Amino acid sequence: MSIQKKLILTFLAFSGALIISVSLLVKWSFRNNFLEYVEQQNLARMQEASVRLADFYRQKGSWADLQANPHQLRHLLGRPTPTRPPPAPGREHEEPEEPVFKPRKPMQLFFLLDANKNLVMGREPVHIEDKSLITVEVDGTAVGYIGFNLDRRAFNAMDERFARRQGEQLLYISIVAIILSILFAWPISLFLVRRLNHLGAQIQHLSEGRYEHRISLKGQDELSQLGNHLNHLASMLQKTEQSRRKWVADISHELRTPLATLRAQLEAIEDGIHQYNESTHQRLTDQTLRLQQLVEDLYQLSLADVGALQYRMQEVNAKALIEDCVQGFKNRFEQAGLGLDCRIDKQITLFVDPQRIQQLLSNLLENSLRYTHAPGETLVTAGHEGKLFLLTVEDSAPGVSDRQLEQLFERFYRGESSRNRDSGGAGLGLNLCRAITEAHQGSIQAQQSEKGGLKITVNLPMEAP
Repeated sequence: MSIQKKLILTFLAFSGALIISVSLLVKWSFRNNFLEYVEQQNLARMQEASVRLADFYRQKGSWADLQANPHQLRHLLGRPTPTRPPPAPGREHEEPEEPVFKPRKPMQLFFLLDANKNLVMGREPVHIEDKSLITVEVDGTAVGYIGFNLDRRAFNAMDERFARRQGEQLLYISIVAIILSILFAWPISLFLVRRLNHLGAQIQHLSEGRYEHRISLKGQDELSQLGNHLNHLASMLQKTEQSRRKWVADISHELRTPLATLRAQLEAIEDGIHQYNESTHQRLTDQTLRLQQLVEDLYQLSLADVGALQYRMQEVNAKALIEDCVQGFKNRFEQAGLGLDCRIDKQITLFVDPQRIQQLLSNLLENSLRYTHAPGETLVTAGHEGKLFLLTVEDSAPGVSDRQLEQLFERFYRGESSRNRDSGGAGLGLNLCRAITEAHQGSIQAQQSEKGGLKITVNLPMEAP
């Protein structure tokens, strides 16, 4: 069953239940109020009739004459016997029509009791209540009682017809209300189903990989918000797909370069163009190490992506950890004509994985070593602000533009315009640094250095999260 049919049936079920409930309540209220109205009318009539009955008793001295002439009671009750209307002109000789309402017997509704509350005339009541009796008094003495039956069926024909008409009108109103609910439910359900179909079509596009498709739902309701969320999801998936394709293209490009170099060197040796000597051996070794480092970085990033990169957290001395790592780069910086200095305020204890922190700092120093022009310098500082440990690596020229600062942590991005793979890396080091920092519940950011180069700041919590 379609959603539209379900919505229509839901509207009908709710409307039907509501209409039936209201109808029953209205009918119950009408019956009770109408019965009370009839009782009040009867009491008013009996008040007037009691005066006339008292005059009749005062003249006759008993109820015997009234019992001998029951029709006289109608006159005393103020209910004249209905007469036929005069015939219309030209219809004097036609048989008169029967009256629409046949009058009830005079004492079918009312009854008359004597002073001892014995039945004189009328239908004997099932039970007598004081509220349904009016005393007939002559000179202050009760000579009888007039009352009416509390039976709910003791309405006259006019009362019954009025009640029946009210019930019929209530039925007609209920039917009209159901029809209106159908007319209302149909466009509403059609409107909702169309919006749901748009959302379903968008989900279908996403499942088929067509991330460029967008939907537009007007309004500020929940379905419109869901449409905006789906559009945002499509945009993110589109970016992810573009990143994946770029990732595959960059990997193949990065792997192809050292492999092509190795193949060219080996073919040159086989053809006798180059002799296999120490220089040739060194070039082959450099390309092999470069390829090995690239594969290792890719492996580390893949582990970080799936959350499988292992971290052995422990308390370590930050000063000893950083100085040990910096000391390992001293000779390489001196050979490149660069200065390397380290400044640490005091002894600081961190709860980190020392191997990963050394890997992070090594990547930052390696990045600075590759891109800083000689003569230049690199400064490593460490300190803390509150419960945060701050590690900063900044170097001298060249720097990067503000636009490039936002892209430095992307995979395979290199800041140098020449993209020389012999001087620069594969562009994975800073991305791996970000993965390590985030695994420690920290953050990393890049900004312009006052020395003219790049400044990388790492924030790490000093205590265990």
